[in-house]
Amino acid sequence: MYVDFPSVWRYFKDYISASGGIFELKKALDWSVWYAAKWWREVREAGAANLKNPFVKALYTALRTRGIIDDEGRVKKEVSRPEMPKGLYAREWVEMHKNFDEIGAVKVAKDEADRNALDLFYSDIQIQGWHRIMVKAFLKAAGFTDGLRVLEPYSREGQVAVLIHDEYKPAAYLGYDPNPDYVQVAKSMAPTAQFTAAPTACHLTGTYDVAILVEKMQWMADPLNELECIKKLLKRPGGLLLVAQPVAESMPGYLAILSAIGARQVYT
Repeated sequence: MYVDFPSVWRYFKDYISASGGIFELKKALDWSVWYAAKWWREVREAGAANLKNPFVKALYTALRTRGIIDDEGRVKKEVSRPEMPKGLYAREWVEMHKNFDEIGAVKVAKDEADRNALDLFYSDIQIQGWHRIMVKAFLKAAGFTDGLRVLEPYSREGQVAVLIHDEYKPAAYLGYDPNPDYVQVAKSMAPTAQFTAAPTACHLTGTYDVAILVEKMQWMADPLNELECIKKLLKRPGGLLLVAQPVAESMPGYLAILSAIGARQVYT
Protein backbone atom coordinates (compact mmCIF):
# COMPACT_ATOMS: atom_id res chain seq x y z
CA MET A 1 0.00 0.00 0.00
CA TYR A 2 2.76 2.43 0.92
CA VAL A 3 5.46 1.21 -1.52
CA ASP A 4 3.93 0.21 -4.84
CA PHE A 5 7.00 0.24 -7.08
CA PRO A 6 10.77 -0.10 -6.67
CA SER A 7 11.09 3.41 -8.09
CA VAL A 8 9.48 4.82 -4.93
CA TRP A 9 12.47 3.64 -2.93
CA ARG A 10 14.90 4.62 -5.68
CA TYR A 11 13.80 8.25 -5.88
CA PHE A 12 12.38 8.88 -2.41
CA LYS A 13 15.04 6.97 -0.47
CA ASP A 14 16.38 10.11 1.22
CA TYR A 15 12.92 11.10 2.42
CA ILE A 16 12.04 7.59 3.61
CA SER A 17 15.38 7.25 5.41
CA ALA A 18 15.03 10.65 7.09
CA SER A 19 11.56 9.58 8.21
CA GLY A 20 13.08 6.53 9.93
CA GLY A 21 12.15 3.94 7.31
CA ILE A 22 8.99 2.92 5.52
CA PHE A 23 7.20 1.74 8.68
CA GLU A 24 7.94 5.01 10.46
CA LEU A 25 6.62 6.85 7.40
CA LYS A 26 3.45 4.76 7.62
CA LYS A 27 3.02 5.90 11.24
CA ALA A 28 3.29 9.51 10.09
CA LEU A 29 0.62 9.00 7.43
CA ASP A 30 -1.59 7.27 10.00
CA TRP A 31 -1.44 10.43 12.11
CA SER A 32 -2.98 12.38 9.22
CA VAL A 33 -5.92 9.95 9.30
CA TRP A 34 -6.20 10.12 13.09
CA TYR A 35 -6.26 13.91 13.17
CA ALA A 36 -8.83 14.06 10.36
CA ALA A 37 -11.12 11.72 12.31
CA LYS A 38 -10.56 13.77 15.49
CA TRP A 39 -11.42 17.02 13.73
CA TRP A 40 -14.54 15.52 12.16
CA ARG A 41 -15.82 14.37 15.56
CA GLU A 42 -15.22 17.80 17.05
CA VAL A 43 -16.94 19.57 14.17
CA ARG A 44 -19.94 17.22 14.30
CA GLU A 45 -20.30 17.54 18.07
CA ALA A 46 -20.22 21.34 17.76
CA GLY A 47 -22.98 21.27 15.14
CA ALA A 48 -20.62 22.83 12.60
CA ALA A 49 -20.58 20.06 9.95
CA ASN A 50 -21.64 22.37 7.13
CA LEU A 51 -20.41 20.86 3.87
CA LYS A 52 -20.39 24.28 2.25
CA ASN A 53 -17.30 25.01 4.33
CA PRO A 54 -14.23 23.77 2.35
CA PHE A 55 -12.48 22.43 5.45
CA VAL A 56 -15.54 20.44 6.52
CA LYS A 57 -16.13 19.17 2.99
CA ALA A 58 -12.51 18.04 2.73
CA LEU A 59 -12.81 16.09 5.99
CA TYR A 60 -16.09 14.53 4.90
CA THR A 61 -14.80 13.56 1.43
CA ALA A 62 -11.55 12.07 2.70
CA LEU A 63 -13.05 10.14 5.60
CA ARG A 64 -15.95 8.82 3.52
CA THR A 65 -13.51 7.73 0.82
CA ARG A 66 -11.56 5.75 3.41
CA GLY A 67 -14.75 4.21 4.84
CA ILE A 68 -14.32 5.85 8.25
CA ILE A 69 -17.68 7.65 8.08
CA ASP A 70 -20.87 6.86 6.18
CA ASP A 71 -22.78 9.08 3.77
CA GLU A 72 -24.54 10.74 6.69
CA GLY A 73 -21.25 11.54 8.39
CA ARG A 74 -21.67 8.99 11.16
CA VAL A 75 -18.47 7.29 12.32
CA LYS A 76 -18.51 3.62 11.35
CA LYS A 77 -14.82 2.78 11.80
CA GLU A 78 -12.79 3.82 14.82
CA VAL A 79 -9.28 5.16 14.22
CA SER A 80 -6.69 4.21 16.83
CA ARG A 81 -4.12 6.75 17.95
CA PRO A 82 -0.84 5.83 16.17
CA GLU A 83 2.60 5.53 17.68
CA MET A 84 4.79 8.60 17.37
CA PRO A 85 7.37 8.04 14.59
CA LYS A 86 11.06 8.50 15.37
CA GLY A 87 12.40 9.95 12.12
CA LEU A 88 13.00 13.69 11.75
CA TYR A 89 10.72 14.35 8.78
CA ALA A 90 8.01 11.98 10.01
CA ARG A 91 7.89 13.79 13.35
CA GLU A 92 7.88 17.16 11.60
CA TRP A 93 4.84 16.00 9.59
CA VAL A 94 3.01 14.98 12.77
CA GLU A 95 3.97 18.24 14.46
CA MET A 96 2.42 20.15 11.56
CA HIS A 97 -0.92 18.43 12.21
CA LYS A 98 -0.59 19.09 15.95
CA ASN A 99 0.04 22.80 15.36
CA PHE A 100 -3.00 23.06 13.14
CA ASP A 101 -5.04 21.22 15.77
CA GLU A 102 -4.17 24.01 18.20
CA ILE A 103 -5.78 26.57 15.86
CA GLY A 104 -9.05 24.70 16.42
CA ALA A 105 -11.05 22.59 13.97
CA VAL A 106 -14.35 24.04 15.18
CA LYS A 107 -13.11 27.60 14.72
CA VAL A 108 -12.02 26.75 11.18
CA ALA A 109 -15.37 25.08 10.43
CA LYS A 110 -17.22 28.16 11.69
CA ASP A 111 -14.92 30.55 9.78
CA GLU A 112 -13.77 32.01 13.08
CA ALA A 113 -10.07 31.14 12.76
CA ASP A 114 -7.54 33.93 12.37
CA ARG A 115 -6.95 34.32 8.61
CA ASN A 116 -3.44 35.64 9.15
CA ALA A 117 -2.59 32.62 11.28
CA LEU A 118 -3.74 30.29 8.50
CA ASP A 119 -1.73 32.18 5.87
CA LEU A 120 1.37 32.00 8.04
CA PHE A 121 0.72 28.31 8.59
CA TYR A 122 0.81 27.72 4.82
CA SER A 123 4.05 29.67 4.51
CA ASP A 124 5.60 27.55 7.24
CA ILE A 125 4.62 24.30 5.48
CA GLN A 126 6.50 25.36 2.35
CA ILE A 127 9.83 25.64 4.17
CA GLN A 128 9.55 22.51 6.29
CA GLY A 129 12.14 19.83 5.61
CA TRP A 130 9.68 17.06 4.71
CA HIS A 131 8.01 19.27 2.11
CA ARG A 132 11.23 20.50 0.50
CA ILE A 133 12.77 17.05 0.17
CA MET A 134 9.54 15.64 -1.27
CA VAL A 135 9.47 18.31 -3.99
CA LYS A 136 13.12 17.67 -4.81
CA ALA A 137 12.53 13.91 -4.94
CA PHE A 138 9.54 14.37 -7.22
CA LEU A 139 11.51 16.51 -9.67
CA LYS A 140 14.28 13.91 -9.71
CA ALA A 141 11.80 11.08 -10.28
CA ALA A 142 10.16 13.03 -13.11
CA GLY A 143 13.49 13.42 -14.91
CA PHE A 144 13.72 17.19 -14.54
CA THR A 145 16.87 18.62 -16.16
CA ASP A 146 18.69 21.88 -16.84
CA GLY A 147 17.83 24.07 -19.82
CA LEU A 148 14.03 23.77 -19.70
CA ARG A 149 11.51 26.53 -20.22
CA VAL A 150 9.31 26.12 -17.13
CA LEU A 151 5.75 27.21 -16.44
CA GLU A 152 4.56 27.08 -12.84
CA PRO A 153 0.79 27.59 -12.38
CA TYR A 154 -0.36 29.04 -9.06
CA SER A 155 3.19 29.82 -8.02
CA ARG A 156 2.02 31.18 -4.65
CA GLU A 157 5.02 32.45 -2.64
CA GLY A 158 7.66 31.13 -5.05
CA GLN A 159 9.01 28.29 -2.91
CA VAL A 160 9.01 25.76 -5.78
CA ALA A 161 10.85 28.26 -7.96
CA VAL A 162 13.48 28.65 -5.23
CA LEU A 163 14.00 24.88 -5.03
CA ILE A 164 14.24 24.50 -8.80
CA HIS A 165 16.75 27.34 -9.17
CA ASP A 166 18.82 25.89 -6.32
CA GLU A 167 19.06 22.51 -8.06
CA TYR A 168 18.77 23.28 -11.79
CA LYS A 169 19.39 25.95 -14.41
CA PRO A 170 16.12 26.62 -16.28
CA ALA A 171 16.34 28.39 -19.64
CA ALA A 172 13.27 30.41 -18.60
CA TYR A 173 10.86 30.31 -15.68
CA LEU A 174 7.40 31.85 -15.48
CA GLY A 175 5.17 31.49 -12.46
CA TYR A 176 1.65 32.91 -12.41
CA ASP A 177 -0.90 33.34 -9.67
CA PRO A 178 -4.31 35.03 -9.47
CA ASN A 179 -3.29 36.73 -6.21
CA PRO A 180 -1.00 39.73 -6.89
CA ASP A 181 0.16 39.71 -3.25
CA TYR A 182 1.62 36.24 -3.74
CA VAL A 183 3.29 37.42 -6.93
CA GLN A 184 5.09 40.22 -5.09
CA VAL A 185 6.32 37.80 -2.43
CA ALA A 186 7.49 35.32 -5.08
CA LYS A 187 9.49 38.00 -6.88
CA SER A 188 11.42 38.71 -3.71
CA MET A 189 11.84 35.01 -2.90
CA ALA A 190 13.11 33.95 -6.33
CA PRO A 191 14.50 37.00 -8.16
CA THR A 192 16.01 34.87 -10.95
CA ALA A 193 12.52 33.71 -12.00
CA GLN A 194 9.73 35.69 -13.62
CA PHE A 195 6.28 35.98 -12.03
CA THR A 196 3.05 37.58 -13.15
CA ALA A 197 -0.46 38.04 -11.82
CA ALA A 198 -2.96 36.23 -14.07
CA PRO A 199 -6.41 34.78 -13.27
CA THR A 200 -5.77 31.73 -15.49
CA ALA A 201 -3.22 30.33 -17.93
CA CYS A 202 -5.60 31.45 -20.71
CA HIS A 203 -4.28 35.00 -20.21
CA LEU A 204 -0.67 33.98 -20.93
CA THR A 205 1.37 33.56 -24.10
CA GLY A 206 4.59 31.74 -24.90
CA THR A 207 5.78 28.17 -25.28
CA TYR A 208 7.14 26.02 -22.47
CA ASP A 209 8.85 22.65 -22.23
CA VAL A 210 7.26 21.69 -18.94
CA ALA A 211 4.49 22.77 -16.57
CA ILE A 212 5.10 21.99 -12.90
CA LEU A 213 1.99 21.30 -10.82
CA VAL A 214 3.29 20.37 -7.37
CA GLU A 215 0.26 20.74 -5.10
CA LYS A 216 -1.36 23.20 -7.51
CA MET A 217 -4.62 21.68 -8.69
CA GLN A 218 -6.36 22.17 -5.35
CA TRP A 219 -6.25 25.96 -5.83
CA MET A 220 -7.95 25.93 -9.26
CA ALA A 221 -11.56 27.10 -9.49
CA ASP A 222 -12.02 25.26 -12.81
CA PRO A 223 -9.28 22.59 -13.11
CA LEU A 224 -10.36 21.22 -16.49
CA ASN A 225 -10.40 24.63 -18.14
CA GLU A 226 -7.09 25.53 -16.49
CA LEU A 227 -5.45 22.36 -17.79
CA GLU A 228 -6.74 23.05 -21.30
CA CYS A 229 -5.14 26.50 -21.19
CA ILE A 230 -1.88 25.10 -19.83
CA LYS A 231 -1.85 22.51 -22.60
CA LYS A 232 -1.90 25.27 -25.23
CA LEU A 233 1.25 26.77 -23.72
CA LEU A 234 3.25 23.52 -23.86
CA LYS A 235 5.45 22.81 -26.86
CA ARG A 236 4.24 20.23 -29.37
CA PRO A 237 5.38 17.54 -29.53
CA GLY A 238 7.21 16.78 -26.32
CA GLY A 239 5.73 19.22 -23.79
CA LEU A 240 5.44 17.74 -20.31
CA LEU A 241 2.83 18.21 -17.60
CA LEU A 242 4.20 17.06 -14.22
CA VAL A 243 1.58 16.63 -11.49
CA ALA A 244 2.22 15.79 -7.82
CA GLN A 245 -1.07 15.99 -5.95
CA PRO A 246 -1.97 14.79 -2.44
CA VAL A 247 -5.09 12.64 -2.39
CA ALA A 248 -7.74 11.73 0.16
CA GLU A 249 -6.69 8.09 0.42
CA SER A 250 -3.23 8.83 1.86
CA MET A 251 -3.32 12.13 3.75
CA PRO A 252 -6.82 13.30 4.73
CA GLY A 253 -5.62 15.57 7.53
CA TYR A 254 -3.20 17.37 5.24
CA LEU A 255 -5.91 17.89 2.62
CA ALA A 256 -8.19 19.36 5.28
CA ILE A 257 -5.41 21.74 6.33
CA LEU A 258 -4.94 22.89 2.73
CA SER A 259 -8.70 23.41 2.42
CA ALA A 260 -8.71 25.50 5.58
CA ILE A 261 -5.98 27.63 4.06
CA GLY A 262 -7.94 28.18 0.85
CA ALA A 263 -7.79 25.14 -1.41
CA ARG A 264 -10.89 24.72 -3.58
CA GLN A 265 -10.59 21.07 -4.63
CA VAL A 266 -10.05 17.70 -2.94
CA TYR A 267 -8.92 14.79 -5.11
CA THR A 268 -9.11 11.03 -4.74
